Amino acid sequence: MPEIQIDRFAQQFPNKYNPPSYAYLPAPSTFFAILGGSFAALSSVTAKLTVSSPPLYLQQLTTALHTTHSTHIIRILMVSATIVCNVFMWLFFTKALRFGDSTPRVMMMQTAANFAVTALCGVYVFGDALSVQWWMGASLIGVGLVALNVERPEFVCEGADHAMGIESKKSK
Repeated sequence: MPEIQIDRFAQQFPNKYNPPSYAYLPAPSTFFAILGGSFAALSSVTAKLTVSSPPLYLQQLTTALHTTHSTHIIRILMVSATIVCNVFMWLFFTKALRFGDSTPRVMMMQTAANFAVTALCGVYVFGDALSVQWWMGASLIGVGLVALNVERPEFVCEGADHAMGIESKKSK
């Protein structure tokens, strides 16, 4: 087991108080949350490819392989891809939580990324058509995520009596 070097502790174990020196990342928690959401969407796509009838390009691939078990091989590969995508989704989600300052903020970023990548995969992989109703719903979800993610000034309450406007008898 490698030793922890005290003078290099910050480099070996980065966290939200001691972020790594990723010069190319605006915020590591945002980057990892987007990656986690993307892998969650890809996991759903590979799971759908596993259990549904394959799209045309996968059917062409199975006929090009000229084997009797090509469909089973592709399904096994898709199940494996689903597992790998789930592992990466949890890896990046926990990294985002470690670097983030707020769990709900990380979860919202991951949800938004998952939603966007799922829509793109639906259009380009499965040939789905996105209706106006879908776009309206996606817009409302996006507005809700932004509204929940906006910084608010801290609310300080001195006590239940102060919040209710009741003056205590001690102050008189």
